[in-house]
Amino acid sequence: MKGRDQLLKKKPEEPAPGAPLWNVTYGDMVTLVLCFFVALFAFSSIDAKKYEQVQLSMRSAFGGAGGVLQGNVSVFDAPIIQQRQIEQLFQDIKRVIDDTKWKGQAEVTITERGITISFKEKLFFKIGSAQIMPDAEVILEGVGKILKERRYPLRIEGHTCDLPIRSSQFPSNWELSAIRAINVTKFLINRVGFEPERISVAGYGQYHPLIKNDSEENRARNRRVDIVIITGLAKNNAVNVIKKPGIDGNN
Repeated sequence: MKGRDQLLKKKPEEPAPGAPLWNVTYGDMVTLVLCFFVALFAFSSIDAKKYEQVQLSMRSAFGGAGGVLQGNVSVFDAPIIQQRQIEQLFQDIKRVIDDTKWKGQAEVTITERGITISFKEKLFFKIGSAQIMPDAEVILEGVGKILKERRYPLRIEGHTCDLPIRSSQFPSNWELSAIRAINVTKFLINRVGFEPERISVAGYGQYHPLIKNDSEENRARNRRVDIVIITGLAKNNAVNVIKKPGIDGNN
């Protein structure tokens, strides 16, 4: 009878082979956390050129131009560039300019619109002329090659001082500033190979000086062509207008 009772007793359940089930879930969670931190590290050190390659690949995969934004603009065509990338581009441009004999004849600044390269008239043009001088083509081509690789949109802006000009070719400073900006744009398109749709042009005449036109030195600084590299999504990509006492276009 005793032996029969022992046979009727259930055998204890043997544990399943391998690791416990909770251990598998825990391992999956740790792996996901590791992947998350690896992704954070990767995004914190984005290379500008690799980012552009990824951008172009994704745009191609999604059918090129055209997206969810109005005006047939793809979301991949308007990236917000990180501050580190902007500073790297800033240093690259300064290095190209400083390697030429025209060091000091161009100012590079970072504004809310992006990076502005301000070329003085003395570097690019003769007074009253819109023809780009041969020496200026070297520096313009060097800067243009860097900007072409980065594929950011550009805005070329012409400015003059307050001295009036009246000629058959340039009835006013409006025409002079606009034609200068157009000639710089044509150079970037024809010589450097920029896509025309990446560039916009503006001529501001004498009405947006950097400083007051009260001396020849200041007038020379106000006579300039600015290349504005649009590196973000500013609401207004037009010229930065800063109201300062005593500074205006008419004096």
